[in-house]
Amino acid sequence: MRERSRRWVLQTGATSAGMAWAGLSFAQASGKFRFMTPFGYSLAFAPVLYAKAGGFLAKEGLDGEIMGGKGAALSAQMAIAGQIDAGRTGAGNYIVARVNNGAPLISIATIAQVSPFFVLSPKGKVLASPESFKGKTLGMATLGGSMEETLNLTLRRAGIDPTTINKVKVADNPASYALVEAGRIDGFMGNISTATKVQAAFAGAGAMRLDDGVPGQTYVANPATIARNEAAYVAFLRAVHRSVSAIVDAKDTTPIIAAIGKAFDIRGLEDVDLAKRDLAANAESWMAKGRENLLRNVPETWAGGLKLMTDAGIVKNQIDPAALYTNALLDKALR
Repeated sequence: MRERSRRWVLQTGATSAGMAWAGLSFAQASGKFRFMTPFGYSLAFAPVLYAKAGGFLAKEGLDGEIMGGKGAALSAQMAIAGQIDAGRTGAGNYIVARVNNGAPLISIATIAQVSPFFVLSPKGKVLASPESFKGKTLGMATLGGSMEETLNLTLRRAGIDPTTINKVKVADNPASYALVEAGRIDGFMGNISTATKVQAAFAGAGAMRLDDGVPGQTYVANPATIARNEAAYVAFLRAVHRSVSAIVDAKDTTPIIAAIGKAFDIRGLEDVDLAKRDLAANAESWMAKGRENLLRNVPETWAGGLKLMTDAGIVKNQIDPAALYTNALLDKALR
């Protein structure tokens, strides 16, 4: 994989990869489009889930296959290997893979413009600031993935050494709160859906959003895979944009949640009011940079995030931030 990555960097040029899409022409899309989430199925991934369940992918001529992942790093690895067409991963995790390791990936869209991760902690011992994490044991779904990368960068921005935190692996779901109550961990990281459910079930539970200054979650793909079927990516992004727009514009999201629940196995959707709050909270991260930037890789955010990671010593090599992403596919999709 490293050799394939090295050849890709030599062939495309790391500083120009993000500009290479401007002259693409696109034909009608058709066939299967394989997408992988970071972790299973939840309303956090509603843009793609509803694109499938609501028929938006089918209307674009795509037979969408949405696979539940087992870690954000796995989604990226599957995209590198061409096993999937696109996957969702943390932007920080992607930047490290791309810049430090030469991974043949590019961001085709930013879905969560800000971090979707919270640190959840118990009533009476709420962790409300990075400083309060010192010496604590925090759980997260994967070690070495986007959650840990977000936590580490948040700590570094606050001048805290990440090695002062004990990190253990726990599931990103409300059941992990039992470990907090039992005193086995001081808190754990969860996505927006998990945070919403924990605070609804446990009065007084703390939920602190992490702010690492980096784009939150991105859709990544292998440029070689894009080149084989560019039209499919344009169609995919058009379908997801329409899916998200339908969610955001809906006066009542009950039918949308029902459609997603019928197509995918997601626990907790029977509590419709909670599910609606969950979906609305996730939508805030999709719209954090304004409706005009829905799915867009915002240049200022990417440049600022890369600088933070470089200054923190996380990114080892120099790269033009514009080489990390392309908006050309999204621009085509919205014409």
